[in-house]
Amino acid sequence: MRTLSRGALAVVLSVTGLTAPVLAGAAVSRAQLEDLEHHLWQVRTDFHMYSVMDGNDTYRVALNEAAQQAAEALDELRASSETDAERALVTDLTDQWQRMAADQALPAPGGAEAETVPGDPRRLDDLPAEMADGINGFESAAGGDYDDVYALISELQYLTSSYVAIIAVNGDENAEQDRGAFEPAVPAFTERLKRVQAAHRGDGNLNRTLEQAALKWGFIRSSMLKFGEDAVPFLVYRYTSQMTSSLQQAVDLATSEVAKPTIGPPE
Repeated sequence: MRTLSRGALAVVLSVTGLTAPVLAGAAVSRAQLEDLEHHLWQVRTDFHMYSVMDGNDTYRVALNEAAQQAAEALDELRASSETDAERALVTDLTDQWQRMAADQALPAPGGAEAETVPGDPRRLDDLPAEMADGINGFESAAGGDYDDVYALISELQYLTSSYVAIIAVNGDENAEQDRGAFEPAVPAFTERLKRVQAAHRGDGNLNRTLEQAALKWGFIRSSMLKFGEDAVPFLVYRYTSQMTSSLQQAVDLATSEVAKPTIGPPE
């Protein structure tokens, strides 16, 4: 099982400087929070996929990209925060995110050992969960018409990260406990997906995308309960990546359509 080298984390650790300006009249939205949470779970997913797939460089690159996207989402939150509560949330999230930049002691791919320095690579597993707790505990975000879809996307990424994490530590004394906590979340997501579909029956492209997501979910749902030699992390990763990408594009399109100005008749 591989872990990331210090060099492999160079890009991840270079995106922790948050410099976006504060925008007047902005406010933190639930959609922004769910978007950040989605990217945080993607960081966790790619961290474990790199290990599970024996150091395949695809997942090192994907981890760096996910970290970049999470940093940009955090930048957007900072730019949008205007109340004391919002600024406090962003400050806490920023502090947690910057813990990622601590010195690390990580073996290089191929078995060469990096020099020993303080730090714990497990923070790439623990950090997203800590930040998600803060995000989910914040109740003052502005709501929107598609918050349920954004939440569905982040929940799907959470499930993917949890599935891959369990496989990565299979045999660990906590793996059985993790499985017990994870397994009920699979049928719960099925019901959540049905509710979101019902809420957007008349939303055209978004409705069609949700139907396609439901078909893909039906294909991999049982696979997400396989943890032994029959585990299929690559398949789950591929399908959930397709689902999250398609749903993100569809909800972005729906949001842009809502935001378009109405052109009235000529005077």
